[in-house]
Amino acid sequence: MYRYSDNTETQKDKTHQKVKEQLNIFMEHLLLSEEDKHLFSKMVSECCDKHYEAIKSMEGKDPGLITPLIMALIVDQQSMIDRLKVNNC
Repeated sequence: MYRYSDNTETQKDKTHQKVKEQLNIFMEHLLLSEEDKHLFSKMVSECCDKHYEAIKSMEGKDPGLITPLIMALIVDQQSMIDRLKVNNC
């Protein structure tokens, strides 16, 4: 994901790195354009920041953190859909 480093890696940074490593292969095989890769990476990074505590709490059950990340992405996407529905009605 897109993060700046000043040589002080926090636990949050380590979690982001772990998620990024797990998703790199997925991104390379699923997404075709660089724009799509950038958009997906940005979405995942924002979701990791927003739901860090919930994602991190599941590390013992899912060491790759993919399941909690997907759950957080679904919550974010549904929230966005609900906001769009309210604004369009």
